Amino acid sequence: MRRFEKFDDDLVAALVRVGWSPSREVDTSSWVQSLELEGYRIHLAAEEVLASMGGLVVPPINSSGPNFENGDPLNFDPVAAGASYREMALEIEEVLGGSYFPIGEWLSYSSVFMESGGRVVATGMGWIWELGETLEEALRLAIFSDRPLVCLHANPGLSPWPPEVEDGIVV
Repeated sequence: MRRFEKFDDDLVAALVRVGWSPSREVDTSSWVQSLELEGYRIHLAAEEVLASMGGLVVPPINSSGPNFENGDPLNFDPVAAGASYREMALEIEEVLGGSYFPIGEWLSYSSVFMESGGRVVATGMGWIWELGETLEEALRLAIFSDRPLVCLHANPGLSPWPPEVEDGIVV
C-alpha cells in the first residue's frame, strides 16, 4: 500500500474532485527519462507520488493562509518543475541535505521537489519554502492553506518571505 492512500476525508474529497483515486496509476517513464537526462535521479517517494498524482492540477479551496495568499493550484508536472532547474535542486540538496526530485509547481510557479524521505519543499525567486514533512502535509498547505508558509532559506540579500507568524500575528 502506498503511503498516501489513507488521507483525511476532506483531503480525499478535494483530490477526487480533480480526478484522483487511491488506485490511480499513470505512466511516469517519459517524465523520469527526460529529467534523468538532466541529472536527476528518481527515488521511490517521488515515483509513488507521480504515479498517483502526475498530471493532476489541484486548485486551492482556501486561498488565504495565515501569512500568504494562495491563488495558484498545485500542478503535478515534474517536467515543468524540473526541466532546466537542476541547479535549484542542487541548491536545495546543499542547503537542506537529501536527494530531491521535482514533482510539480505551486505558488507563483515555484518548483516543488520531494526528498527521498518524503519531505516536500518549493523553491523559486531565491527562497526555499517548507510545504510539509509528508505529502499529506504539503497537500493540506497547498489546498487548505491551513498553517503558515515557512521560509527555510533565503539567498543572500533577500529577507525571508513570507514573514513569520507568532500567535496569529505576522512578525
